[in-house]
Amino acid sequence: MEFEQKGTLSEHKAAIYAICEGEENHIFYSGGSDQFVIRWNLKTMEAERVVSKAPTTVVSLCFLKVQNLLLIGQVEGGVHVIDLSESKEIKYLKIHKGYIFDILFIEEKNEVVFSSGDGSISVWSVPDFKLLFQTQIGKGKNRKVAYSKERRELAVASADGFVQLLKTVDWSKKFLIEGLESGANSVLYFKNSLLIGTKNAHLHEFDLSAQVKKESIAAHNWAVYDLAFNLELDLIASGSRDKTVKIWNPENLSIVKRFEGFDDKAHTHSVNAILWAKHENLLLSAGDDRKIRVWECRS
Repeated sequence: MEFEQKGTLSEHKAAIYAICEGEENHIFYSGGSDQFVIRWNLKTMEAERVVSKAPTTVVSLCFLKVQNLLLIGQVEGGVHVIDLSESKEIKYLKIHKGYIFDILFIEEKNEVVFSSGDGSISVWSVPDFKLLFQTQIGKGKNRKVAYSKERRELAVASADGFVQLLKTVDWSKKFLIEGLESGANSVLYFKNSLLIGTKNAHLHEFDLSAQVKKESIAAHNWAVYDLAFNLELDLIASGSRDKTVKIWNPENLSIVKRFEGFDDKAHTHSVNAILWAKHENLLLSAGDDRKIRVWECRS
């Protein structure tokens, strides 16, 4: 497999913390500490427009395609709901007291989940955005959540050093994945496993059938902030505070490719968010260097 950088997108003026897919495969959105949310076009490799100027730092984004709504999670614990058809805010949701680190849409339930730095998660109905449920996961930050449609299950990565699994049917707690030796920053369902990225730079693979840890490797030099799985290419990507993006074989967690350093035109600061775009299977990575780097993967 061949990998190369297709382009670098540079409109943001400060660190970028969030990227999400948009209305079409070649459209995506980004946001960060400059408080701007930008719409990008992967066909032209250019910024199309600023869709929102948020009051505070943007740390998470989620696009709801059917409703054409963009949800913007911020450091003060609120979520702004933007109607992209009308280019205006229609709701402001505020129940959390810490960062909204992640927003996840469960399409078949028409519900969104907010994961917060206050140690709790909340569940809201769509499109009326009524609070349905809130529960405390731990005392530490909940940086990322992941959803399995097949298992009807939500995984919550806690800075307290565990991952909490919940049943999405009734939001009851299922079981804890412990023994990570560090705070959990990121989680990813793939095949019959759950992959966990931790603050101490490790990747842990948990076998969901046997409910045992299958693998544990020192994957990066610093915290693993984000994970993404490409089913079509059968590849996992990870982004880290160590400035690198790595591509992994999900069969044995062996490294397929590292994007690092000057030769790869890689990030010069922490990588905070990654996304596999459906357009040409491009991999997007964003970080503290104010850049979004677009990587092409060819078989």
